[in-house]
Order: sequence, then structure tokens, then C-alpha cells
Amino acid sequence: MRFSALSSVVFFCLYTAVQAQNVLCVGGTLYKGNIIAHSKDIANLATANPFGYTLSLAWQNNRDKATAASPIRARRGFRFAYTHFNNPAQLGHAYHLTAFTEPMLGSSKKCFFSFPLDAGISYLTNIYHPVHNPENLFFGSSISFYLGIGAQLNYKLGKHSLAMLGASYQHISNGGIKMPNKGMNFPSFTLGYTYYLQEVNWKDLEPLSEKQRLKTKALRLFAFGSFKTVPNPNTLVPMGGLQLLFSKSLNTWHNFVIGSELLYNTYKKEWYSKQNIPVHAWEQSLQTGYELRIGNTSLMLLLGAELLNERRLNHFIYQRYALVQKVGKNVYLAGTLKANAHVADIFDVRIGYQFLK
Repeated sequence: MRFSALSSVVFFCLYTAVQAQNVLCVGGTLYKGNIIAHSKDIANLATANPFGYTLSLAWQNNRDKATAASPIRARRGFRFAYTHFNNPAQLGHAYHLTAFTEPMLGSSKKCFFSFPLDAGISYLTNIYHPVHNPENLFFGSSISFYLGIGAQLNYKLGKHSLAMLGASYQHISNGGIKMPNKGMNFPSFTLGYTYYLQEVNWKDLEPLSEKQRLKTKALRLFAFGSFKTVPNPNTLVPMGGLQLLFSKSLNTWHNFVIGSELLYNTYKKEWYSKQNIPVHAWEQSLQTGYELRIGNTSLMLLLGAELLNERRLNHFIYQRYALVQKVGKNVYLAGTLKANAHVADIFDVRIGYQFLK
């Protein structure tokens, strides 16, 4: 499951790396942040201030003309990161391996903005233990999922290098695969540097022709699956379902999205079964939201409302965050995280097919 999730996340970087007209770059950042105390159960440990560093290897499109897959200049690549939670006895340290995409706006100027989006896995050195570490309700498993989103100001130091100053929002959670799983959210300030191994073409890309512009209506059908641990005693159960999404492009990069999701919630059925309470496992919800499309990669933010959910265990309203990668003419892979308020509920992997109008 975890290997599949990582594979879907990193595929778009491998695909981009082998394309022509890309320039290689390496970089690093330092960051320091604050943990958000999203639950009273973790308030005592949320006073720690995480800090760490990242090392990245990336590819940037260096062509003169925009394409449907690369409508603007962007970096894509891999990132290794280390986080010290400033509380080694209870929170320990974390090592992250992520894939990222980073669109750049106004990159022909000496000073411009970029927006990195990261997804991957984390290894945590100190997790919950009922006797030795009972207060660490953030992390229930050593291997967890990592999501990050940021905004940074880039300044060109020369033909081959950039200095960066920015902010990021980082999330670590195992997606409910093992309990406890409060998950950790921590915004951070970042300071970084990037060096290009070749001279970079910073000219404005020749825009897409009207024929190339992605102004479409589309219908996508996704099948998804995941696992979640039911407590008392811990039982790992599979979950799965279908999602139908209709999207309408507002322009080349922005989509309006509306859809519906059908889930067979084995976790809820098993949870009530242990209390000898019968319950229907099928759940159905409506969703609406926004999709930022950067060539063949997109970030989707959805707000869902559960219309069919007998004996619900969570809020009526939820959020779903998705990193989606086009891997064929009409085939998509995605990793998504469902959250209720600030608490992560479940991570899943999806495969989808798109029907274009």
C-alpha cells in the first residue's frame, strides 16, 4: 500500500526527468515552524518548534514555447528533508522523501514567485507507545504520509543560481492506517538556495495557441482503495469505493470541480460490530472544489458533504486533498487525503479514466 502510494507520487518526476529541453538543478532550504494544536489531546506537545532542512534534485523546462504539458515554467523533482521536532524524548525526528512540482509565475523577472507542492513518505523515530510514550498522539506508526504546500519569493543571483525566502504548510499523518493518528500540521518559514548545472532560459514562454489551450469539460471516474485500523483490539481492514467528478476549465490552469463519492466504510462497520450494533457500511457524499492544473499534474481541493451515512463517526462536512497525475491519454493516478477539520481521517490511492466532451 505504502509502496503504491509513493509510486503514484513520484511517477510524474521520473516522466519529466527524461523529457528533452530540461535543465538540472540542485538546492536546499532551512526551515523553522510552529505546531498547530488542533486538539486538546496534543496541546502539551504542540509547544515544540520544529526545524530542519531539505535537499532537492529537480528538472526545469528550458524550452522557448509553452506546451499543454508545460504551459508555464516549473521545477519538478525529488526532495529529501529532515525535521527535528525540538522534543527528542517524545516526538523524536523525521526523515521525509517527497516528489514535488513547483510552478513559477513571472519567472522572466529578476524577482518572482513560485509555489512548491510536495507529497511523499516520512519515517518517524519516536511514535506513540501506551507505556513509554503515551502523550505522543500525533504519530501511531513509524512510516507516515507527508504533504506540503508553500509560497516563496525567488531572487536571481546570477545566470545559475537563485535565493529563496518563503513559507510552507506541512502535514504528517498515517491516514488512519494505525492508531492513534492525530497527525501533525506545522507552518514554517523557509530560506533556501538553488543552483542550475546549465545556463537557464528565463525568457517568457511563447504562449499556447488557441487550439492548444485546455478549455474543456471532462468527466472522470476513479476507483480507490485504502486500509484503516479499527481499535480494541487493533484490526486492519480494507476500504474502497468510486468517485465521479465533473470539471469545467476556467482557463489553462484552473478548473471548477463538482462530483460524488461512494464509499464502502469497512472501518465503521467493524467498529460498530465490536459493540454488537448493526450498521450499513455504504456512504455517499457530494463534493465541490477547485483544481490547479500544471500540465499533466494537478492539485485538487474538495469540500464534501455526506448525504448518506448511517451512525456517522465524523463531521458531516469534510475536506479532501488530492495530487493527481495524468499517466496516459485518459488515465490518471492519484493519492488523496481525507480530513475532518484539522484531523486526518484516511489516505487512499486512486486510478481513474477521463471522458472528454
